[in-house]
Amino acid sequence: MLEAGRPPGAAQFAGVLLHGRGGTPDAVIDLAARLGLDGGRWLAPAADAGSWYPNRFMEPVASNEPSLSRAIERCDAVVRGAAEGGRLSAGRIAVIGFSQGACLAVEYAVRHPGRCGALVVFTGGLIGPPGTDWQPAARTLVGLRVLVTGSDVDEWVPAARVRETAQVLTAKGADVQLRLYTRRAHVVSDDEIVEARAFLESWLASSPRIVDQP
Repeated sequence: MLEAGRPPGAAQFAGVLLHGRGGTPDAVIDLAARLGLDGGRWLAPAADAGSWYPNRFMEPVASNEPSLSRAIERCDAVVRGAAEGGRLSAGRIAVIGFSQGACLAVEYAVRHPGRCGALVVFTGGLIGPPGTDWQPAARTLVGLRVLVTGSDVDEWVPAARVRETAQVLTAKGADVQLRLYTRRAHVVSDDEIVEARAFLESWLASSPRIVDQP
């Protein structure tokens, strides 16, 4: 795992960064640098062999097990470590992912509600085949701030699934912003960085501040 930013004990917030399929922790640490936020501690775990789970995210969930559950457990361990034994509350922890890492971030937030305060989904969506019931009526995500982005021409993450993800998270009580870009390739664009920076700055301004202990 790679770390960047403030050391433990000095950060005002933490960000857990999940890379895409074939990506690396270095790539998402670079992504955090592009965000240009001060005061954060960034933690980027590495997937085994560069992949969090073997098949595409819209395949049956069982086809991606047990790798998917192990990846969610790994994410949870990093989130818990980011909390520094309670010094940082869940409201000061963000989970940020790109592509496969974004899908993992969504699945983590749904399976473990209340463990992070912000979720940034750069081109990702809920995991499972069309027709999956994600129990949208269960309002388990009240208080979670979410930014979901995508593209109308992305071959890996269809725009329809991106929209559906935003709808389900909203139904579960999350405060969701959805941004679909026209003809944007499978990357995190500069426009998305601007959008995400503003989103995270707003989240940090509204979440409880750290109080230094005597």
